[in-house]
Amino acid sequence: MATKTPVSLECLGLCEHCGTLISLDGMPGDSIDADWACPSCKKILSQVSFGYESEGGKSSGFKKAKWVGPDGQWAPVKPTKDFDLGNWSVQVERTYYPFY
Repeated sequence: MATKTPVSLECLGLCEHCGTLISLDGMPGDSIDADWACPSCKKILSQVSFGYESEGGKSSGFKKAKWVGPDGQWAPVKPTKDFDLGNWSVQVERTYYPFY
């Protein structure tokens, strides 16, 4: 049986251009200041791909408005339990690893 790769729910999204399931956990760390492209359609990803919407008004901030659910589609409510999605084991609570 293949081991599933753990990913954080907060880092999971759907490409705003083609709908491909994506995760920041799989993006190269050395490109943190660069534009990230969808691995499928190669278009540049924005906060929209990760469920964030503009707060509007005078604020220029964003708020998390939707999450990828166990069915691989957007959900308006944050899942409360870990779930498997394809080859990923989605962790609802972010796992922190201490650096030594």
